[in-house]
Amino acid sequence: MTAPMIPAPRLPVVGWNTFSGPAEAAVPTLLAHPRHVLTTSGRAAILLALECLAVGPGDVVLLPTYHCPTMVTPVKTLGAEAVFYPIDERGAPRLDWLSAHVPPRTKALLVPHYFGLPQTMDAVRAWCDSRGIALIEDCAHAMFGRSGERPIGSWGDVSIASLTKFFPTPEGGVLALNRADLSLPALTPASRIEQVKAASDILHMGASHDRLTGLNGLIRGVFALRGLLRGAPRGQATPVPSRHGDLDEEEEIDANMALIDLPLSHRALTRASGWISTRVPRRRIVESRRRNYEFFTAAFAGCEGVHALLPALPADCAPYVFPLWVRAPDPGYLEMRRLGVPVSRWDRLWPGVPALPGDVGKAWSHHVLQLACHQDLTDADLRRIVEQVKRLFTGPAQPANSANPARQAHAA
Repeated sequence: MTAPMIPAPRLPVVGWNTFSGPAEAAVPTLLAHPRHVLTTSGRAAILLALECLAVGPGDVVLLPTYHCPTMVTPVKTLGAEAVFYPIDERGAPRLDWLSAHVPPRTKALLVPHYFGLPQTMDAVRAWCDSRGIALIEDCAHAMFGRSGERPIGSWGDVSIASLTKFFPTPEGGVLALNRADLSLPALTPASRIEQVKAASDILHMGASHDRLTGLNGLIRGVFALRGLLRGAPRGQATPVPSRHGDLDEEEEIDANMALIDLPLSHRALTRASGWISTRVPRRRIVESRRRNYEFFTAAFAGCEGVHALLPALPADCAPYVFPLWVRAPDPGYLEMRRLGVPVSRWDRLWPGVPALPGDVGKAWSHHVLQLACHQDLTDADLRRIVEQVKRLFTGPAQPANSANPARQAHAA
């Protein structure tokens, strides 16, 4: 009897390859920032960034129309108002719209480096400086890279990042400060139980995806035994530890839209998660992600019905995902999720996001699929992703008079 295929991991998982290769990458990382602290998540880092900027009730924070709820809940948790701004075809803020519509109580502007591809930040930085508005540089997708002449994370008054998107950790984020008048927060140490759980979760995730050859069976057996001792039915698979990005999509969105657990957000990162994210060799991470991104670009070139949203990969970056524009994403997207293909979509925008002139954010939320391209995907994983995309989404062209105008605007 053939063993069931293990789904490709949506995020990095620990394996023997995790520790291979040269320590340093050719591009800078936010983890080298001189004033940073490790947090429990990227969402917690946004909350802490807002607190550093003294954002509270009565203040406005500007957020992009294309967003994950993770960007919004910290604002709501602190009682501030989220106002959404349009983005252009590269994902940059439409500064002309902002100049005409910025609310008078605006305290901060959050600008993401979508998909790990650096945004040009000098114009945004100048716009904020001219109005006394703080810039939050969202590097959740961009742990490595440069924007212009500066390393990622050095443009904002405050910058944030997510460790789980780039390292095999069950939790983790980064908060970095560039303004001298701001102080890093004091975080509560993790408990002994939390420390042990983080270390065991790292091993469990790796073994569950067969990445720790020689130890996979032993580790899975230990966790199965622990499940039995806790009363789990015999023969029932032991759940793999979850993290944002590994949850069922509905559960993940619901979790991100809930108000934030403040004690957890003010807790320090566990030692195991911190060690993995700061000590593993980095060159493999950068080079593998770039290679996988370029593999997808070539694989989908000339396909009818799909195309690379941003086919040109900048030299100084490590992508988080490969953004694929799909002409007719439904119902194929749900089928991909059912099959365990490592893909996501930001299709659950925050309630009340407006339709704005010149904005591509709402179109992206429907048509752009984020394909995993991380360093722990095998060649077979990559081929299966391409096979499923082509099976579900490629086909005859639509008549010219019915073509989606957003599709035409994003043609490669």
